[in-house]
Amino acid sequence: RSSDLPRWQAHAAKHYDAAMSAHCGQLLAEIVADPHRRKAILADPIDLHRELFAPFAPPDHLEYAGTYRGTPGTALCDRRISAGSQLEPGKEYEFCLPGDVAPRMAELLKNSRDLLADAHADDFGRLIALTYTFCWFGKIHPFLDGNGHIQRAIFAAMAADFGYPLSPRFAIHPRPYDRLLATALEIFTRAPIGKENEELSLVAEYLAFFLGGPFDAPRKHVGSASPYIS
Repeated sequence: RSSDLPRWQAHAAKHYDAAMSAHCGQLLAEIVADPHRRKAILADPIDLHRELFAPFAPPDHLEYAGTYRGTPGTALCDRRISAGSQLEPGKEYEFCLPGDVAPRMAELLKNSRDLLADAHADDFGRLIALTYTFCWFGKIHPFLDGNGHIQRAIFAAMAADFGYPLSPRFAIHPRPYDRLLATALEIFTRAPIGKENEELSLVAEYLAFFLGGPFDAPRKHVGSASPYIS
């Protein structure tokens, strides 16, 4: 039973912050400089999750690092995840169910590659593409812990592939944002089924602060509808 399995909070491990700061600083430099590193991350982030979090996984549950929730035959087969609500303090909201993780991740990774390959998108369209991937990864929450780090690594990889410099405000570790962006992400995650993408522009307003280049200038698309609304 999942209730009998150990919970996992990687940040509680000894030396976690120092080790993760060093590792993620190097990772970010590699993402910016190495297109092959970016390609591997965007193909499937499982290996990156294992790379970052295997040192902090419980010794008797090493599969926690580098395994999607819902993977049959593992301790993650039926692991559900929820988070404390910013909108309704004292309550929680749930991310994708375990059985939905693998197919949703396959769809997300394919869609993200297609968005990267869209030669006709303007800067706002590319910002929404970055936001789409960032938001849906967060909604899926494929791993038991460490989703935020992988989410930010994917964001950095896509931004670099688009040719956008990252702001000095951005970091994979420590998390460079708090309640404001968390609230926008919750609004996206809790939107009615089929309506999630209507909230992308809200999140994009926050993510733009982590990009340089054209995003250092005033943005004329504030309040515009997402071009990816279905």
